[in-house]
Amino acid sequence: MGRVSSLGVIVARRASTRLPDKVLKLLLGTPLIGFTARAAAASQLDRVIVSTEDAEIGEVAQSYGADYHFRRPVELAANYAEDHEIVLHALDWAEHDAGRSYEAVVLIQSTTPFLQARHIDNCLNVLATSDANCCFTVRPVREMPHWMFVARPDGSVDTLLSGQLKGSRQHTQKLPPAFLPTGAAFAIRTSALRQQRRIYASPLRISEMEEARSIDIDEPIDLIIAEAIGAHYGFVLTPATSKVGA
Repeated sequence: MGRVSSLGVIVARRASTRLPDKVLKLLLGTPLIGFTARAAAASQLDRVIVSTEDAEIGEVAQSYGADYHFRRPVELAANYAEDHEIVLHALDWAEHDAGRSYEAVVLIQSTTPFLQARHIDNCLNVLATSDANCCFTVRPVREMPHWMFVARPDGSVDTLLSGQLKGSRQHTQKLPPAFLPTGAAFAIRTSALRQQRRIYASPLRISEMEEARSIDIDEPIDLIIAEAIGAHYGFVLTPATSKVGA
């Protein structure tokens, strides 16, 4: 199988309960959405668009390489709007606008700023070389689910996964690796997205990201951590290199 034709959809909305105006927050001098827009623009995606209900967000994303030509409907910018509906809306708009179809669409969340073009390309390459309908970025977890507990209504706790916490379950080396989605990129075959109407369209495959690049910004403390990580590793976009055509 060869390269798949693909559309990148950067999703971003103004409202954020835990961190207001999150995607416009400056991280090492660059708006969060600037990092992901720049990475997407440098990837093998055929086109990159931003889906947002907010003009300022759209204009900032466009200044870093994403197309901004439509507003996301208000109902698709609500707290519990379904991701697949947001992506399908953007996909339908882009295919009508360009007069063409795409074999794959990549959902890109602007809250994982240290995403790189190669992470997007890796997901697309998995679709091109396997039977996967969805390939998404993950990081290995250090907090093993086998060691997690859930509270019961009576106040007692029990292990999240069935079974007792003893024997091989007490040793990380003897447990199967577990992975957590980074939220950075989800590459989905458009045919499967339309048929299954979900982002995690089976069969699924994963593509690992480095832990340092997997930080997802949800709360103020995440931004503080990201500043420290970015400064330490030099994950900085300068004005001279961050914007397409600069």
